[in-house]
Amino acid sequence: MRGGGPRTRRLRSILRRRERATPERRAAIDARGLGVLARPLAVVYTDTDDFTHRAARDGILHFLMCFDRALRGLRPGIAQSGGRVVKVEADSLMLAFPDAAAACRGVDAMERSLRRVNRGRPTSEQLAFSYGIGFGQVLELEHDVFGLEVNLASKLGEDLARPGEVLLTPSAAEALPAVLRRRLAPYGQVGFAGHPMPVQRLRPRR
Repeated sequence: MRGGGPRTRRLRSILRRRERATPERRAAIDARGLGVLARPLAVVYTDTDDFTHRAARDGILHFLMCFDRALRGLRPGIAQSGGRVVKVEADSLMLAFPDAAAACRGVDAMERSLRRVNRGRPTSEQLAFSYGIGFGQVLELEHDVFGLEVNLASKLGEDLARPGEVLLTPSAAEALPAVLRRRLAPYGQVGFAGHPMPVQRLRPRR
């Protein structure tokens, strides 16, 4: 857990109290702690296309220059959609939005921004992202977010989505308003923890 903000300090205190408590008392401690630190959020996890090959070919500093430039261009659209950059992990971004619809609007804004950032630049300086979106009750700290939907969004964005593709967990898809549900298309069943999970794909805006 990075940082030392009030939410992070509160979590550390809860974890220490939980460690000292008997197993019978931990459920009550968990309920109180989650009541303070957890809330429903949409989480977007991105992955950069062909990161390993690009870094090997062009050098890590060249990649980081391109990634930093893209992130500067992405931030305004993310903020205008109600989102924030929670953290940057290597070539991936974790973003938080108030709901699934805002997350989809944020991804649309990111794709528009990437097109502007890439325009007129050599191929070695252009970036493409893939996206996974989850929605549900998550533990929110100042510089991190934890929960099942975070894990699922990471799996979809990093492992399954192709460049420019947006995949949604069942919870994220169900939380969308009708106007956005019309843009959904079945992606297929994805195995997670031994269970099939129906994933939806968000079609690009026309």
